[in-house]
Amino acid sequence: MISIGIVGGGAAAISLIRQLPHGDRLDVVVYADRPPGPGRAYSEPADSALLNRQVFAMSVSDAWPDEFCEWVAAHAPEHLDDGEHSFVPRALYGRYLADSAESAQAHLGDHLTFVAGRVVDIALRAGTYCLTVESADGGVVEATHDLVVLALGSSPPADPYRLTGLPSYTGDPYPIDGWLGEVATADAAAVVGTGLSAVDVALALGRGDFAGHFTMCSRNGIVPDARAIVSPLDFDPDISAMILRVTRKRGGLAWQDVLQIVDYLALGEGIRRSEVRAAFGAVARPAGERLAHGADPTRSVDAAVQRLVIGIAQHYVNEIWSAMTRRARAEFLATTHASFQALSNPLPAKSAAALGAMVADGRLSIRSGVTEIEPAAGGFDIDFRDGGRTSVSHVVNATRTAAGAPSPAAGALVSSLLYRGLAQANPYGGLRVDIISNALLDRSGTAVPGLYVIGEIASGDLYYISSMGKIRRRARSVARQIVDESLRPARTGSAHV
Repeated sequence: MISIGIVGGGAAAISLIRQLPHGDRLDVVVYADRPPGPGRAYSEPADSALLNRQVFAMSVSDAWPDEFCEWVAAHAPEHLDDGEHSFVPRALYGRYLADSAESAQAHLGDHLTFVAGRVVDIALRAGTYCLTVESADGGVVEATHDLVVLALGSSPPADPYRLTGLPSYTGDPYPIDGWLGEVATADAAAVVGTGLSAVDVALALGRGDFAGHFTMCSRNGIVPDARAIVSPLDFDPDISAMILRVTRKRGGLAWQDVLQIVDYLALGEGIRRSEVRAAFGAVARPAGERLAHGADPTRSVDAAVQRLVIGIAQHYVNEIWSAMTRRARAEFLATTHASFQALSNPLPAKSAAALGAMVADGRLSIRSGVTEIEPAAGGFDIDFRDGGRTSVSHVVNATRTAAGAPSPAAGALVSSLLYRGLAQANPYGGLRVDIISNALLDRSGTAVPGLYVIGEIASGDLYYISSMGKIRRRARSVARQIVDESLRPARTGSAHV
């Protein structure tokens, strides 16, 4: 019997549980400080907050790729307005995750236990992991496991302009109902950020009673592209071999090498280099220009290039990122990262259309070049690089800390892992991991046996893109590692809570 402790109960944890084999070889305990399933990301009840991927891409297990689509058809068929290509509310996905947790419980029976509590420390003693678990009532218990998987969820909101605690400032956009009533009475409001969470804020105001003017603003002003309906890009195994050859000869991929790989993939799809550059340039321009002046906001800046970028994100980006030199990574982050994210994580077309309508009728402005936000009489003043200033009554923050940064709930645990030498921080975010096994790397850079990571906390060694497909593939990989462990000679560790 192998005892497994899973820290976290969100989408990544559920994906792992659903991909573990049934039987009596494994004993699984899940530790989470909220009910398993939805997590923060999929608890938002507003129907305007949609998944940014179609239902066909959102099943938790590769073994049942159509499961989520079938689940929606059974529980909320009214949302399948475009069949398997439909975009459904995130709250609906949260319900699916909760049902998936119940399904796992039904299949694993007594071999799966959910514990309400927060893991604050992990120590390795005589080959066994000792977990310290704090319950909601302040009690502390210890648990021991042979293997541990960290599935700690997404990074928390940021506070780039130091506004936390000020009146009329909302530091976290979720839940939307928590601030919507207050903002509805304002003459002018703003959301800091122009990414997917900021879009949720804007669409909620657009559908509500808010009659004032609303500003979406950030340093770069980039809003995700509108998603086109495109077929998946075929995987080309020659790319992996090419990356390996170049890395062996040169010690890593230079930025020009990365561009040449993209050119090669584009050529195979009949796309010219100039078309790729033009699409990246178009999506990088402040989105107000894209959405105004009669442009069709439901159309991608270039559907063929969007398909190419999504394919790169799904198939190749981790290999490329891992092989890039530090200088190449710096060049990518400075020049291309924001545009790549905008093309690889597009908006549902209906969301883009709603934003475009708000811009066209003057209710919404999208601005770039934010330099400062300061409290002022009646609210806040927002200063821009061009010398302009906008005054608003309320500010909603939709920025996040760097990918991989631990949430406050996970902060103590991450600190303990670093202190004990079981982990090391990655300069690009998150914790260092072995990209093949998903094991944590310890202070010396050695993979820690039986201590695995799934999700955003692995950012840095892995290039983070919000994608259920990538999460479930990593979860499947960890599940296979666990199966391998279970087939080895019997372990003596056991779960004890």
